[in-house]
Amino acid sequence: MSEEPAATSEGLSGRRSVGVVSGVFSVIVVLAAVSYAAMVSVVNWVTVGVLAYPVGGVAPFVVITGAILTIPVVVPTVLVSVRMAT
Repeated sequence: MSEEPAATSEGLSGRRSVGVVSGVFSVIVVLAAVSYAAMVSVVNWVTVGVLAYPVGGVAPFVVITGAILTIPVVVPTVLVSVRMAT
């Protein structure tokens, strides 16, 4: 009888880990999408709208800037997920 609660406890721990990982993945995707969209809008507005650069010349820099600025969202989220999973 003492073996059954241990198996149940391991099953709950596995479910908790799966729940944490899937929840954190969802948060990463949502926050990355929001931050990327915000940065693309700001960089596009400044370069094309204010400084009057052509769209074709600015597009690569918009994508690179947005991608770089999503890193501060991803790193803390991963650290929190590792902390919660253990």
